[in-house]
Amino acid sequence: MSETAQVQADDAKIAAFKAALAMHQAGKLAEAEAAYRDILQRWPGHVESFHHVAIIALQRNDLEQAETLLRRLTQAVPQMAPAWSNLGVVLLRQGRAEEAAAAQREALKIQPDFAGAMKNLGNALRELGDMAGAEAEFRRAIDLVPDADGYNNLALALQTRDAMGAIAALRQAVTLDPRHHKALSSLANMLRLQGRIEEARQVWDQAIAVRPDIGLQLMRGLTVNPIIRSREDIEQSRQGLLANISALCLAGLNHPAIDTEVFSTNFFMAYHGRNNRDLHSRIAALYAAICPSLTWTAPHCQRKRPAGGRIKVGFLSQFMRRHSIGRTTRGLIAELDESRFESVALFVPPFIDDEISRFIRDAADHHIMLPKKLDEARRQIAALELDVLFYQDIGMEPYSYFLAFSRLAPVQCVSFGHPDTTGIPNMDYFISNDLFEVPEADAHYSEKLFRLHDLGTLAYYYKPDTPDPIKPRSALPVPQQGRFYLCPQHLFKLHPDFDDIVAGILERDPEAHVGFIAQGAPYWSELILQRLTQRLGPKLIRRVAFIPSQEGPDFLSLLRAADVVLDTVHFNGMNTSLEALSQNAVVVTLPSDQQRGRHTQAMYRKMGITDTIAADAAQYVEIAVRVANDAAWRSALQARIAASNHVLFEDIRVVREFERFFSSAVAAL
Repeated sequence: MSETAQVQADDAKIAAFKAALAMHQAGKLAEAEAAYRDILQRWPGHVESFHHVAIIALQRNDLEQAETLLRRLTQAVPQMAPAWSNLGVVLLRQGRAEEAAAAQREALKIQPDFAGAMKNLGNALRELGDMAGAEAEFRRAIDLVPDADGYNNLALALQTRDAMGAIAALRQAVTLDPRHHKALSSLANMLRLQGRIEEARQVWDQAIAVRPDIGLQLMRGLTVNPIIRSREDIEQSRQGLLANISALCLAGLNHPAIDTEVFSTNFFMAYHGRNNRDLHSRIAALYAAICPSLTWTAPHCQRKRPAGGRIKVGFLSQFMRRHSIGRTTRGLIAELDESRFESVALFVPPFIDDEISRFIRDAADHHIMLPKKLDEARRQIAALELDVLFYQDIGMEPYSYFLAFSRLAPVQCVSFGHPDTTGIPNMDYFISNDLFEVPEADAHYSEKLFRLHDLGTLAYYYKPDTPDPIKPRSALPVPQQGRFYLCPQHLFKLHPDFDDIVAGILERDPEAHVGFIAQGAPYWSELILQRLTQRLGPKLIRRVAFIPSQEGPDFLSLLRAADVVLDTVHFNGMNTSLEALSQNAVVVTLPSDQQRGRHTQAMYRKMGITDTIAADAAQYVEIAVRVANDAAWRSALQARIAASNHVLFEDIRVVREFERFFSSAVAAL
């Protein structure tokens, strides 16, 4: 071929590739792929065209084809850094994070200043749980290319360790690109988690203006404050929620996989001190209308169950680990009668391996780590042909909430893990306890209420050990002077009605110091402090302390160090009250009309102790102050608790009562 002909051929090849690339950049994937393949027919071995065919396979999510092509390319041209990096992206999407990280490192060996490979390596490390490593890679990429994508990635690495740093990174991303949809969505969610709901709604509006995602519209419309500002705030929030539900219903929204778009639940409504049956039912109906596939039915649920045989019970949660749900679940699974029941532990992702999750895996007859995708999880659970699917909690995270819309077992039930009704039609039973419920409690649940009988708690709960050594008050980060009143509950449990009780204690006892645990987002403590300052004034607020979170034996020592433990109103402790009573701490409680406000009184009644169950707020203050100030009475109460608290722990009747439910519910089919 002459030099002129070679130049013409090269020009034609360049022009053809440019034309194919223009189609590709315009989103015309089929036309672009055809053009790339035409180039490869005319000029075999055109590396960039081959690479872009692989990229199109990746864009179409044809991961098997993309991996095959990219492996051929990296073998043929091993020094091509972008091919290694794209191979890493494919591997990460397949869930092969370690291999993905290795591919990105290969790309960076070839091209050390490759910012894209740094970002992709950071994503792989984040998937592996190496947040510090991910942060380092994202910061390296930002130093080279300070773009919105880089700051958005950095925020993802920071969000669980440094919320304010993540928010700052997202704000920088949005400053660089005000239409960066992912950064806007993430920023709104981070602000939501901080309790900055009005700011979050403004950012959601910006994100929706860029792209009107149904998920963002639902998040914006259905989110409530994690920290209640006032009693008026509760009413306004609920009225606003009703209006938003109505507007969203009228919008006629439709989405085939809403679980991928909505990443929060109605969790915080449980802390309003109200009956949520109507609101939860309306929200569930809205989701089912938007995404009818949520209500999928497993084939075996349409057949009659064969008579006899063991009853197969699935226990499902994301939190069957070192968590309150893990602690209340493990004993029931371990003690279930194996001759009559077959147990399956269903772990919702992300799976965390610790001593409690291992205990549950060992105790169950079978265990499964469910996949991330809901449709795959449905098929896996359906294949088990369970008789009973027992959700250990619904409403704490979106995966199990949306999974519960499906009919995956003939009997589906939930209990006290998150003690609020679900509103979900396919949830058949709410399992409670006659000592927890008021006579009219059936009206509180969209599910059929099944009352277990005469139990102090709904968990076969292993009694915590006494700390060794027990830390004295002087060794704990608590007020060292005066009398110490401890409220060890999560800050979102602090209803405004509790503010009057705190005020009453501080007014009645000039030596009182009230301590709260600084858990959750830092802004939550600020909001509670603002609300209490408004109620208490500048003088009394000086005797309110926020204590750093304590774990394990230190938390038990903290409970022992308190002169009196204050139970929150409208939503009591369950694990916390059990742990306090295990340490012979005196807990003061005020029952409400909802189950979640009646846990501690049931424990006391089962122990035969009613002295610290208040009838109203005034009596609550009176009892708390007397316990803290009357050392002889406090000592006598502690002795009575020590003598009777055994009835709350490792009570086999709890297991037998759950077995009664499983048997009767299956028989009722």
